[in-house]
Amino acid sequence: MSRLLIVRHGEAEGNREHRFIGQSNVPLTEFGRAQVTLLTQRLSGLGISRVVSSDLRRAADTVIPTAEALGMEIRYDKRLREIANGEWANLTAVDVEARWPDLWNRYRDGEDVDRPGGESWADVQTRAVEAIEELVEMLDDDETVLVGTHAGPAIGILRWAIGLPREGTLWGGPFGKLHNTSISTISVPGPRLQTLNDTGHLESTGGLVV
Repeated sequence: MSRLLIVRHGEAEGNREHRFIGQSNVPLTEFGRAQVTLLTQRLSGLGISRVVSSDLRRAADTVIPTAEALGMEIRYDKRLREIANGEWANLTAVDVEARWPDLWNRYRDGEDVDRPGGESWADVQTRAVEAIEELVEMLDDDETVLVGTHAGPAIGILRWAIGLPREGTLWGGPFGKLHNTSISTISVPGPRLQTLNDTGHLESTGGLVV
């Protein structure tokens, strides 16, 4: 039995404004880098044998310190990127509602809409799960793999772990918001969800949770 540590990146530019960052290659904020320092301290003692990550800067910079501490190379996989927002990229909800009111109402009501020029959540879950299933196939027994990714792909992977279909918006499921640098653990083969949205490395410091 192996385990996957699904980690959302640290706070990135645009997160606090709730922008549709998607595949925009924004960096971590100073606050996000502080979160990553605490995350690295925790991950370094968990027996990680492989590190896989989205190639977007904020995800890569979240797991690079752990990989360096353990003397490991990172395998980057574009399928672990956040959703392609198309024309919604870097906009806020207010912006999107003003420009696409009908589409926004459908999105807000839980429909998995295609962003103009971009993807749907089903697209994201399909590619992220494909990446994870291929990863699981190559694992030896009893490995611990760090997977650096984003909220959308992470939730898609968690839905796969509990057998939810690829229907509707990802935010309409049972998981709620995944915090920056949260760890969710899946055991494989199975799969089986073991832990969800664990931010213990942040909470003990007095509130570096966003």
